[in-house]
Amino acid sequence: MYDIIIIGGGPAGISAGIYAARKKVKTLLLAKSLGGQPTEAWQIDNYPGFPSIMGAELAQNFTSHIKKFKENIEIKEGEAVVKIEKTGKGENELPTFDVLTEKEKYETKAIIIASGGNPRRLDVPGEEKFAGRGVVYCATCDAPLFNGKTVAVVGAGNSGLDAALQLTKYAKKIYIINKYPELKVGDPEYKEKINNSPLIEIVPSSWVKEIKGDKFVSAIALENLDTKEITEINVEGVFVEIGSHPSLQFARHMVKFNEKGEIVINPATNASSINGIFAAGDVTDVPYKQIIISAGEGAKAALSAYYYLQQQK
Repeated sequence: MYDIIIIGGGPAGISAGIYAARKKVKTLLLAKSLGGQPTEAWQIDNYPGFPSIMGAELAQNFTSHIKKFKENIEIKEGEAVVKIEKTGKGENELPTFDVLTEKEKYETKAIIIASGGNPRRLDVPGEEKFAGRGVVYCATCDAPLFNGKTVAVVGAGNSGLDAALQLTKYAKKIYIINKYPELKVGDPEYKEKINNSPLIEIVPSSWVKEIKGDKFVSAIALENLDTKEITEINVEGVFVEIGSHPSLQFARHMVKFNEKGEIVINPATNASSINGIFAAGDVTDVPYKQIIISAGEGAKAALSAYYYLQQQK
């Protein structure tokens, strides 16, 4: 029986793990891999202490930090959680839980869900067909594969702008497909770099209707959202950067969600609608999806879970 099981190995999960380990409660962290979304970011600016740092380096720092507490926290990578179940009542009538992965079943008194998000899909013809054959969802992972090629980045938020800037090191031409007439969101620093890059062209008021090709992507069909005119652009790669949705299939039968599919939490304690289940990071209804916020929320969730456990003693 664990005191706390943390689901997720990104900034929120790792921060929760560090704080749980410091409290020396019996803790298990389950993650597909440690590091989370920072591993997919080319560069991260203004994380306190690091005016600018590569995403993979920051993720490695997180991982190295939590592994220093290996005597006080058990970490299992490569285990995806498939279901959580309330199993009964422990001391003081508080619930206990089973956490089921693809490999094992674990028992715990409290859970912290910090499982992050999955990339959103365009859901247009050709996307599934060409996934991995020109359609990709991680610029950090796949940008080098498009050296000397013409590509499109779909989405003009921070993730899209970041992807386009990463691609300037490899691609010969980059189109940013923007549903708005101008760059409506995104950091001013990103916008300035985008506007000053000779390799980047913004396609305004447009969206993808179809991804075309034979064995690999060769073009995208775009609809102008003002005129409804359909045009085609020849590209060899499509980077889908339209955000993510919470990775929570294993908990949808348990806790309360909002209309976006995010876990509704008490902002003071990170408690969910179920006694003993806490949540932190991008899976919650906290509005700002930032690494520093996820890390802080993870720490808060761990402290709240610790003091919750004291009720049982």
